[in-house]
Amino acid sequence: MTIAITNPQRTGYAAEVVANAFLDLARQEGRPLTQMQVHKLVFIAHGFTLALLGRPLIYNTVHAWRGGPVVRRLWQLWGERGTQPIEGQLSVAPGEPDLNGDTEAVDVIRSVWDAYGQMDGLELSRLTHRPGSPWSQVYGQAPDLIPDQVTREYYTALARSA
Repeated sequence: MTIAITNPQRTGYAAEVVANAFLDLARQEGRPLTQMQVHKLVFIAHGFTLALLGRPLIYNTVHAWRGGPVVRRLWQLWGERGTQPIEGQLSVAPGEPDLNGDTEAVDVIRSVWDAYGQMDGLELSRLTHRPGSPWSQVYGQAPDLIPDQVTREYYTALARSA
């Protein structure tokens, strides 16, 4: 007998959920965020969650594009907004879990916001483009996916050196 799994258990959250958490934090401080900032903050939070909690923050794949680490799903939702501030929340598919009750993940997001949230897109881009970064290890290769293991190792080393 074969049992088909129609809704496999995902590990992590939709990138939109995490992006919305950063957009909420920015709004609470009366600051706008650009697409570039949100992409980088989501990736950095994902990296620290892998390193500190041993699990992914997002289930979406991250690509090593010329502009840095990019979650294609977020790119598809925003298109090419460039440096225009993001207004409103991203819509999240029905049934997607939210961060309510996951205090560990929320704590990582808050810590990333406190440490990196004041940086503009170019500063965040420089961070994610450093030699040895997950992006730099993968950029220019096919496929252009940044493996969670590479991200975990980098952010574990970064957390240990802090």
